[in-house]
Amino acid sequence: MRLRQLEAFRATMISGTVSGAAEILQISQPAVSRLIEKFEGNFNITLFDRSTGRLVPTPEAQLLYEEVERAFSSIDKIRHAAFDIQSAKRGQLDLACLPSLGLGFVPSVIAEFAVEHPDVRIRHDIQISAKVEEWAASQQVDFGLAEFPFHRSGFVMEDFCTTPYVLAIPSHFEVAKLEVVTPQDLADIPMIVLTRACAGRHRIDQVFQAAGVNYKAIYETPFASAIGSLVAKGLGVGLIDPFTAHDFKDHPIVVRPFEPAIIFHVGVLYPGHRPLSKVASRFLAALRAARIPITGPMPAGTASEAI
Repeated sequence: MRLRQLEAFRATMISGTVSGAAEILQISQPAVSRLIEKFEGNFNITLFDRSTGRLVPTPEAQLLYEEVERAFSSIDKIRHAAFDIQSAKRGQLDLACLPSLGLGFVPSVIAEFAVEHPDVRIRHDIQISAKVEEWAASQQVDFGLAEFPFHRSGFVMEDFCTTPYVLAIPSHFEVAKLEVVTPQDLADIPMIVLTRACAGRHRIDQVFQAAGVNYKAIYETPFASAIGSLVAKGLGVGLIDPFTAHDFKDHPIVVRPFEPAIIFHVGVLYPGHRPLSKVASRFLAALRAARIPITGPMPAGTASEAI
């Protein structure tokens, strides 16, 4: 039994004539007749009475038609499911992300993505960059967003952003009046800094050490969003990434460039032995599009490369 034979039988039952079935299936009437005859021969059942010169369904045909309709209902569901998967309207996405992007930026993209992809299930884990790297290398996620440098193998990397940290300042601090802030400007100002588990902390320390400035670290946290919150409460200044700065644009914070520049470099990490799903590709495209208003487009020459 072939699917085409079932289609010919079903189309004849629906239309009531061979000519109608031929129009539905976009084939000739003799082709429809041959398909029905082969279908009857497969099971040695007479499905149509031909004594009047036209096909009249037998009681057996009516019984079989009910089962065929159930089968085609399932086939239609499969077709719809395949279309939804192909168009990324259905599926599951597992991603891991460093806190700087994971607490504000990524949830906002998820909310927009859900409008057109309401049936996509998303698991969004927020982890330090080292853990994101570990999960990508062990293929526990579809992709991850983590801060450089990376130390493992087994994944493919693509630049997501290369942009300077900025200084968040309570709006009433005198230093907020400066156009650009340097380490020397912060020698006597309380600072809120990332913990030493964060890659950015090491680069910050290197810049201040090179400038011969010992900053006053009064609070430490692994989350740039916590720095933003503490700065907004007037407890000190803090270097944060532009994504976090964007999250706090409506708070009593002034953001200023900091020199020398300390680069916030984030990569997309893909498992090395499986392709991205349609859903993952669509969501990553949404992340890239949402990134542009915050950091600008990526420069040329940032294609994926194996690590």
